[in-house]
Amino acid sequence: MSDLLQIGRSGVIAYRAALSTVGENVSNAETEGYTRRKVNLTESAVASSSNYIYRSSAVFGGVEVGSVQRVFDNYRSTYARFANSEASKADAKAAWLDTAEGALDDSDVGLGVKMGAVFTSAEALSADVSSDTNRRTMLTAITDAANQFNTTAAALRSSAEGISTAAQNNVAKLNADLRTLTQINAGLRRSAPGSQGQALLLDQRDATLKSISNAVGIDVRLEDDGRAEVTLLGDNTVKLVDATNSNPGYVGLVQANSGRLSLVASGFGEEVPMAPQSGSLAGLVDAANTIASRRESLDAIASRFAQVVNDWNSAGIDRNGNPGAALVTGNSADTLGTATSDLSLIAAASTAGVANGNALALKDYRNSAGPEAQWALLVSTHAQSVAAAKAEQSATAIQRDGALQQLDEVTGVDLDVEAAQLLRFQQAYNGSARIIQIARETLQEILGLF
Repeated sequence: MSDLLQIGRSGVIAYRAALSTVGENVSNAETEGYTRRKVNLTESAVASSSNYIYRSSAVFGGVEVGSVQRVFDNYRSTYARFANSEASKADAKAAWLDTAEGALDDSDVGLGVKMGAVFTSAEALSADVSSDTNRRTMLTAITDAANQFNTTAAALRSSAEGISTAAQNNVAKLNADLRTLTQINAGLRRSAPGSQGQALLLDQRDATLKSISNAVGIDVRLEDDGRAEVTLLGDNTVKLVDATNSNPGYVGLVQANSGRLSLVASGFGEEVPMAPQSGSLAGLVDAANTIASRRESLDAIASRFAQVVNDWNSAGIDRNGNPGAALVTGNSADTLGTATSDLSLIAAASTAGVANGNALALKDYRNSAGPEAQWALLVSTHAQSVAAAKAEQSATAIQRDGALQQLDEVTGVDLDVEAAQLLRFQQAYNGSARIIQIARETLQEILGLF
């Protein structure tokens, strides 16, 4: 009779734990990072007495909770982290290249139109070189073009500073995640296998690994107890977390004067260069280096514009009969400016004595080596980069969504499945309770015989 009571009692306790697990799954169905749990129920075998009078045997002693197991697929988790890193890189790169495209304003009031206005005003001046209005229009066009160079340079510089700030924030978040993962590893070392506490720590581990993969692509090796060792994807010499070490690695950001960015890693030996293949930091580094190249190209165009205008003016004679002086100062997009406001210093006449000879000659500078052609090449090159980045962003987003869906099919909570499990465990719980009731009624009947 005591065995019957023990069997019923063990069932009630085991299925109560199973129902509790189902309830936890249902309540966390929409919780990000939660992995479905299942209870492993095992037979409880109770050995009989080993006294020589009795035959050694084992009898059924009911059911017990073997462990609380997370439903986990390491392959799908690895692929989901990889896809997440690829998408994060594409998102960061596309966003900042798009911002830079806005800085390279090629609209009706952009730099290309402003430079074109200088050449157009020279043609208008050639029709009447004595007109102060025409001279003022040309000087104003030169001033507007110089100011637009300044504005474009400032906008690109602002984009570079924005990328630098975003990269610093990403690095700070990455280092915090590495510290968190190290603490989780320490907790997993002490946690009991198959316990609810271990399951919670493993959920936190996977969420932290996903957060790390947002920043950089990673390779992860899991120990038997769930501790994670993390290295840089594609370069296992760059270790970020050692499963046996209580201290994490450290990632540093290096910024050049040009705005170019690079990463270094330390903490496990000497400081080493770090070149992530994916993750938001990889996208930010790519975008920063691209924008640095655009700024260099813009400076080259500004220098070429100043050279064209000054060479053209020095080749003619101004209204005072003197050789033309420089009209533009500076040799970079930030420093470009107008040298004078004196209308008479515009050298419209040629050295041959033709009053509009030099004014007509400015159009000869509108060629493939001129600043307008260089600007058009810069804008079209960047537009192609933006288009490619957006195409990559769209493709990687689809890849990420597919990978997360595949992972969710295994680790996610299906309410229909949980409902079926709930009914199953409820019936089993009721059955165990019925066993106890029958044992009690039987015992009362036996006692009633006396």
